[in-house]
Amino acid sequence: MPRQLTFAPHGHILTNIGVWSPDSRWIYYDVRSDLAGNLFDGHRIERVHLETGEVQLVYESRDGSHCGVVTTHPKNDLIVFIQGPEN
Repeated sequence: MPRQLTFAPHGHILTNIGVWSPDSRWIYYDVRSDLAGNLFDGHRIERVHLETGEVQLVYESRDGSHCGVVTTHPKNDLIVFIQGPEN
């Protein structure tokens, strides 16, 4: 049965592939403002724990830069994402 894990008012945008941590306990996402993810205006990468619902900040951009499209490594605790230019 589906269960909602996050409740914050911002978007929770999942990349098409590689959103699960290697141990399958965390889901990674970015926080763009629109639900469809069409605007690249997010400034944080977060993850939510599947069992507890705990949300952790993974990365926060600075100086007007935006980030998103987070993808996890399939075996190591590593991520990659796009970050736009500062200012």
